[in-house]
Amino acid sequence: MLKKIVLVAFSFFFCIPGFASQLPDYPFIHTTGMAYARFAPDVGELTFDVKASGADAEAALAVAVERLTEVKSLLAQQGVPDTEISIRDLRKEVKKEAENATSSGQINELSYSVYIKIRDLTKWQSILSPLLKLNNIDKVEATFDSTTRDKTELDLSIEAAKDAQRKAVGIVSAYGKHLGPVMAMSESKLKSLTAAIGLVSESSSSHTEIDRRQAVGIDLFVIPPLKLQASIDVIFKIK
Repeated sequence: MLKKIVLVAFSFFFCIPGFASQLPDYPFIHTTGMAYARFAPDVGELTFDVKASGADAEAALAVAVERLTEVKSLLAQQGVPDTEISIRDLRKEVKKEAENATSSGQINELSYSVYIKIRDLTKWQSILSPLLKLNNIDKVEATFDSTTRDKTELDLSIEAAKDAQRKAVGIVSAYGKHLGPVMAMSESKLKSLTAAIGLVSESSSSHTEIDRRQAVGIDLFVIPPLKLQASIDVIFKIK
């Protein structure tokens, strides 16, 4: 009786609409290949906010404009053109100095964000040191990238695919089998198949795009290395 129940359950499992099509009709092996790279970036970006405030709106605006002029002058001395500087998120807020303040007690606050692309990292500290000494500068952050990223990522993907193949060959040879052709390949998990047969664990993690593609400077004066990783999921037929 128990055997009959198991057979019925097994038959039902594979008769669920759409499920049978998710499983291959041949013996197969699924492997994940990995490849890593660590190298120095060649381009950086500085972002920071400029804030100026005062009871006089025109005076606050004058300070904000003056600070931008100083930033551009500093960058020009280091050979960074204006085309590598962008101003975003210009904002104005009117605040009261105290709860019982009258209209004459208002504070005008002007702020904007500055984005600077630095393509010569040998000048990084020469730019950063005087920049940090300027008044009204807040929330300074640094990120780094590489102009050769696309080629490096492609090379890593190829190495990851080779790693997946090496693993598959080693596993099937342990059982006296031979590796057949590739039947499916993906840079991410083959969820439609692997999740259906329990090959994707709940602990599988993913990283945000900025985490994957950029190095974030913790110490502003230190340029951290870029760390790239490629993961390739491959399903091979077993001969």
